[in-house]
Amino acid sequence: MIRSEGMSLYQLLIPRESSYDVMSELGQIDSVMIIDHQQHLLSKPFINQVQRCDEILNKVEYLLDQLNQIGQTIDHVYDFKLMLQEFDRVLSLKQIQKHTFINQIEEYITGKYQQVQQQIDTLSRLKSKLQNTREAKQAMIYARDWLGGAYFHSKSSTALDFDEQMIKSYHQHGGMMPSQKFTHFVGVMNSKDYQIFQRTVFRITKGNFMVNQTLLSVSRSCFLLIFPTFSLQSETWRKIKKLCDVLKVDHISLPLTEEQWDQRYCDYDKDIAEIENMNKLTHQLLQSILKPLLEDENTQPSLLFIRFFLVRERTLYENLNKVKMQQSIFLANLWVRTSEIQLLENILQTIKQKNPHIPAPQIKINEIVNQQPPTYFQTNQFNKLFQLITETYGIPDYKEINPSMFSIITFPFLFGVMFGDIGHGAAILIFGILLSMNKVFSPRSEQKKLREQRIQLGLQIKRQVNSKDFNDEDLNDFNLTQIIFDLRYMLLLCGAFSLYTGFIYNEYFGLSLNIFGSCMNIQDCTYPFGLDPQYEDLSFRNSYKMKLAIIIGFSQMLLGILCSGFNYLYFKKWINLFILFPARLLFFTLFIGYMVMLIIIKWSTFYADTSQAPSIITTLVDMWMHDGQVTLKTFESADYQSQLQKLILVICILCLPFLLFAPIIADSIAMIKQKKKESARFEMIPQNINSNLSNDDFVSKQSQHQSYIDIIVEHLIETLEFVLGCISNTASYLRLWALSLAHSELAKVLFDLTLKEPIANADLLASLLGMPAFLLSTFGILLCMDSMECFLHALRLHWVEFQSKFYKGNGYNFEIFSYRKEMKKYQDKMKT
Repeated sequence: MIRSEGMSLYQLLIPRESSYDVMSELGQIDSVMIIDHQQHLLSKPFINQVQRCDEILNKVEYLLDQLNQIGQTIDHVYDFKLMLQEFDRVLSLKQIQKHTFINQIEEYITGKYQQVQQQIDTLSRLKSKLQNTREAKQAMIYARDWLGGAYFHSKSSTALDFDEQMIKSYHQHGGMMPSQKFTHFVGVMNSKDYQIFQRTVFRITKGNFMVNQTLLSVSRSCFLLIFPTFSLQSETWRKIKKLCDVLKVDHISLPLTEEQWDQRYCDYDKDIAEIENMNKLTHQLLQSILKPLLEDENTQPSLLFIRFFLVRERTLYENLNKVKMQQSIFLANLWVRTSEIQLLENILQTIKQKNPHIPAPQIKINEIVNQQPPTYFQTNQFNKLFQLITETYGIPDYKEINPSMFSIITFPFLFGVMFGDIGHGAAILIFGILLSMNKVFSPRSEQKKLREQRIQLGLQIKRQVNSKDFNDEDLNDFNLTQIIFDLRYMLLLCGAFSLYTGFIYNEYFGLSLNIFGSCMNIQDCTYPFGLDPQYEDLSFRNSYKMKLAIIIGFSQMLLGILCSGFNYLYFKKWINLFILFPARLLFFTLFIGYMVMLIIIKWSTFYADTSQAPSIITTLVDMWMHDGQVTLKTFESADYQSQLQKLILVICILCLPFLLFAPIIADSIAMIKQKKKESARFEMIPQNINSNLSNDDFVSKQSQHQSYIDIIVEHLIETLEFVLGCISNTASYLRLWALSLAHSELAKVLFDLTLKEPIANADLLASLLGMPAFLLSTFGILLCMDSMECFLHALRLHWVEFQSKFYKGNGYNFEIFSYRKEMKKYQDKMKT
């Protein structure tokens, strides 16, 4: 973990005849990364195969979604080895070649997709027809109530006379003379369009209309429109019909007699029964098509296996698009983990033995392509989160010291310094222990159940809102349970260090504990551990935590500078190792280390009158402003202190030219060597190979400088950043003091507001009432909000103050060619 695993660059020559078999085996060993030589091409040779796999995958996911909708339980298989065994079994049973199996899969899936699509369309039509029939029946019932008995004495289905009661009602709405004829219109429409319909009819009829409306469902409503007209060919009638066509109003024609009306009711009931029966039969037919898709048959594999096969095929062709094609040869450049080289050679030898009748692939060390190797670290459940924190800032360069190794301890420790409290630390520690022991919850074991619950909730909402655009992927994508579970080991360490620093500070929910008694005013008495409970003075704790933060910051930044020296040594950057590294070490230790020494001396010195104690900040400022002269004596001898300060000034000033020019000289020499090396390689490359390889293949990522101006500007900025950073970064560590002090005072305030007075007055009832408020405020404000704040500040200290001393973070990950990895990514994407 301290440095990334070793990588070797190989060139693999693959004959076209054996390309599928070779790529098929490479994707199973999880040990190679194929360099993409075709990334500059818009049209890649196997893009059609990739699109073909995506199209079939979409159909497979559609079939699986239909299985979910009919309530079929899908037992997803995550065992990669089991899938591979099933793959070999199916191929041996069918006695076909691997690269032709997709043809049968496509034919089979397309046929099932069309059958299911046909049944889904039938169900959709039946559903629409059933809804229209029910709406028409309900509209007739409402229309009969609205029209009354006068309707059946009329001679026309559209023009009629009304009784006196209806005429009075019409007069109240501004109607015309009773002798005039009226026209009625019954329809069903979307409820959201009713207001538009009503306003438009008002303009067409100039207010001479009457309408009754009622809701049939959430989104549909029926209405009866009555307006005066003398002819069905009138302009008013024509405009209203056109409006109904625009708003997609379903017109309901009404019978003329009561016998016809009753017969229409019977016809509607018969139609509804027939549609429901047809809908039931169609559902049964759909289930008979879908359910066998999950079963492994002798003739066809299950949908889950087909999905695995398609993801495998797509991954294979995506990586085959990365290799170069030279006539009948595929040229692939591979990064291989050094520990897995023998495995790769064995795989190729096995392919050669299985297929003796076709040309065998050949592998050799690649000495032409010059690239920075990728970075790969073996991680586990414990350290992968710390590695993720480091890689969020930047992926380490190849063989660069990995900061996450130190972050495993330093990150929780800095969190504990800011969050130090016995009670709060114990709460986080217990929670972390329970998570680590899997006693609180196991989201991995509950993931399937939660997913099924979200699907059922989505289907329920879909039925309620009748939305065609609904997608259950939008439900609860943010899995907070999984995130907390992944943080279990970090919470455990953060809680442990918070508990430890809480004992150092002697703080328990903001209060001091008298565990060992007090050594105040007792001679030759040393408090066993932490701060004496009598030291409750805020100014004392303020000064103590502030100086402690400076010492911690100095120690961590010094570790970063030492790591830079080990990096120079490993990469054999001798100029930086023997000139730049000592200059940085001297400048930092003398500049900031002198302040740390003054802190320790001041702590070790007894002052009868604390007001006479020298100020460290004033001493440092005067040292630089008065050329090392002593204005406030800290040591016993002012002359000795003055000589020491002058020596520190001289050495720090002398370090500045070395800090600036040493890296400039080193990078200039490296740039010259790199250009000569690349020129020699171009001359050694045969003309036919050189014409087929792009210039990108020969660009070294290690040499990013194109001119001396770039080098000078870059290192001038780095020198200024380092010198000024010695001050600003040290001051940045004062956040440890600030957050620790804020945490302590906030905990004390919460206690004072809720429990202090009830406990002091021995009021049991008030104490019982105040306890929930105290616990809730402590949980919400301190354990949740303040812990997140401490986490972010610890993250900042690692990314900026610590890692900037040695860490470049310009690397790239070892993206392995792996079916297992792609299958997992696809499953995570589909949330299955």
